[in-house]
Amino acid sequence: MASDLASGLRFAAQPVVSVFVPGTPAVSPNFVFGGTAPAEVQTYSLEREDPGAFPHASVTEFDLVFDELPADLGGYLKDCLRAACSASGRVVWMAFEGSFHFDHILTEAIAPQVYGICAPGDDPVVVPDLETLKTPHWRSVVASYRSRL
Repeated sequence: MASDLASGLRFAAQPVVSVFVPGTPAVSPNFVFGGTAPAEVQTYSLEREDPGAFPHASVTEFDLVFDELPADLGGYLKDCLRAACSASGRVVWMAFEGSFHFDHILTEAIAPQVYGICAPGDDPVVVPDLETLKTPHWRSVVASYRSRL
């Protein structure tokens, strides 16, 4: 079983990095850094019929599809989080495909699927080791960002 993030992202024919942004950013983030760019960026508007406890009626998902993951994956993911956070002015996160559900946004239950997170004014956090995602410490980190939504 793979324990590093790069292996975890290679679950399909092409690696996919999913970036989640509450609401709709006024400007789409640029995901090109230092000559590294995804082969394709797919954008989805995820809309909630019943706003419930989450303060936004929608979340924009950017799926960055790669032929090959960047050599400096951690640095690239941090750049992506900074760009998305700057474009939205909100907490943004990265999580594995299929993990999104409005009822579980940045909850302890979904924390093991969230591998990157950022808030305005903070440095982005990217977890390179999948075992770390299962720890109580990581759950508390994710919960602290949820409280900032």
